[in-house]
Formats: sequence, C-alpha cells, structure tokens
Amino acid sequence: MDNLIFSQSAIFRLHQLGTQHYHYTGIRHKLSTSEGILELLRTTALSSEKDIRTCYDAFVLELNKRQIDALAARGIALRHPQMARPSILRQAG
Repeated sequence: MDNLIFSQSAIFRLHQLGTQHYHYTGIRHKLSTSEGILELLRTTALSSEKDIRTCYDAFVLELNKRQIDALAARGIALRHPQMARPSILRQAG
C-alpha cells in the first residue's frame, strides 16, 4: 500500500490536527505526503497540549481497522483516545 487512504472526515480531522500543531509549535507538516502525515502523527501522539490531544483523538476515532493496521505497518502506534465524552467534538461534514 503506497498511499494512505482516509475518509473525507478523517482528512478534515487530520487538517485540524495539523493546524493545532502548527499553532502551538510553529512546525508545519506536508499533509499531501505519507511521510508528512506519519511524522505529524508521531509528534502529536506525544503532545501534552489539550487542543492537540483533542484533535488527535478526533482523527483516531475516524479511522477504521484497515487504516489503523496500515498505519501500524508503517510503524505508527496510535494512542487510544482519552476523551471522556467524544460528543464534545464538532461534527465533521
């Protein structure tokens, strides 16, 4: 599997995650490449910033098992969402 394939709502959540990460760190990741996405996920999984964690959790909740397995095959161990109430997230699309 060369390219990562996500749903439209997962892509929306990924962009939110990238924006929040940039807001706090000033570092941009090129989300049009698999390498940029993987690096963003590696970096944000360890973040202690609440806004980044919320966006990360929202992205992970959009993924299906096949997508999680594809990320795991590329060395990305996703942190499980730690939100008490997923309903606090704004609905995508």
